[in-house]
Amino acid sequence: MKNKLLITFHAFLSFLFYSCNNEVEIPKLECTQPNLAVNQTVQKVKDLSGSVPKQYSFNDVIEAYVVSSDEGGNFFKAISFQTLATDQIPAIGFSVPVDVSNTYIDFRIGNKVYIKLKNQFTDLYFGSLRLGSLYVSNSGDPTIGRVSQNDYKNVLNASCVVIDESQLVKSVSIEEALKDDRLNTLIELTDVQFSEEAIGRHYFEESNNVGGATNWNLRDKTGNQIIFRTSSYAGFADNIVPQGSGKVRGIVTKFGSDYQMMIRSEKDLVMNGKRTVPFFAEDFQSVKNNVNFTLPGWSNIVEKASKIWKSMLYAGNGYAEFNTTSTTAAENIAWLVTPKINMNGYKNAVLSFRSAQHDLKVDSPLNSLEVYISENFNGSNIAKAKWTKLEANLPSLSTPTRQFISSGGIDLSSYSGNIHIAFKYIGSGKDKTLNGAFMVDDVKIFGEK
Repeated sequence: MKNKLLITFHAFLSFLFYSCNNEVEIPKLECTQPNLAVNQTVQKVKDLSGSVPKQYSFNDVIEAYVVSSDEGGNFFKAISFQTLATDQIPAIGFSVPVDVSNTYIDFRIGNKVYIKLKNQFTDLYFGSLRLGSLYVSNSGDPTIGRVSQNDYKNVLNASCVVIDESQLVKSVSIEEALKDDRLNTLIELTDVQFSEEAIGRHYFEESNNVGGATNWNLRDKTGNQIIFRTSSYAGFADNIVPQGSGKVRGIVTKFGSDYQMMIRSEKDLVMNGKRTVPFFAEDFQSVKNNVNFTLPGWSNIVEKASKIWKSMLYAGNGYAEFNTTSTTAAENIAWLVTPKINMNGYKNAVLSFRSAQHDLKVDSPLNSLEVYISENFNGSNIAKAKWTKLEANLPSLSTPTRQFISSGGIDLSSYSGNIHIAFKYIGSGKDKTLNGAFMVDDVKIFGEK
């Protein structure tokens, strides 16, 4: 009887143990690899696309890797993809708008994705390939819309392959980032910092709300700038912009002619370096609109004809401009000269500024902007001073209208004592083929103390 009771008791314990064990067993997570064969390239699809949405009618499949994420809230209902670069072929980026939130759960950064093209629509949106459904606006204009909730997992097929994003990111300069072939690709900018107006401010501020997001600027030591865009829904929107310098990793996007950098989360910024502060800086934000240029210490001097430089405001940005359109003189020459700048005590000084053009008809030395430096200008007499021409990157007919470009870093390390920087305009009001305007902004000199 006792043995029977023991057997029964052990049987009960065994049943209880195995029952409990089965209940807490965690099933193994398995990935099912899509049975899809890649038979088309992203480059070919891009070549076949244009400004008007076009339906893709072939049973083709492309592959690309996820580089954006909506986990941090800065990206909304769109996924950026790029191809894997080789030594010979750079990465190609594109975007797919989807009518789904929290896509980061199924499409992690670095995840290889197979994309079915049949019956989808493609276009080139501000220079970048876009793939999605057809959407017709209220005005009747066709555009690319979001892939629906019901279709997006049929179009986008996540594979079991996930690579580290270090295999996808490309370290570039700001100047290199301002190109269409970088759009929707993952890049990293080094030795950059936020421009002065962003310091002490939040990533997103209602007073700087541009379409539901805030635009600040990142810049490098040579004056190159790129917009840093933060959505009001970003998880870090209320945090303070870092003061230091360092690295920023993110996706290059574009709206109109504006290139924009968008990060996935605040982890994409590492700015522990020392901030570089210019010892001379003028951003022209205090000027009045469409009046003769005047700022304390600056000289606005006519050499030929009678027109001088004007101060202008456009889209909230102040700058100096010379425009020949309203003149009839055969030749206009005018100088805009900085105040006296003391170089003593600074090493490895570098000058940078930004300039732009609008309404140029031709590239000609008879309608041009030049930059000079003088060590003996007296503040009024241009002719008595010795001027040395400086080599700088300047706008031309091929530069998009009103798009400011950086001069690049101009070495002033050989100068000491007092200097003046001058912007000389040469043009003609009589010869209408030489009409046009040049604009100057953000004049800065950096140096090591």
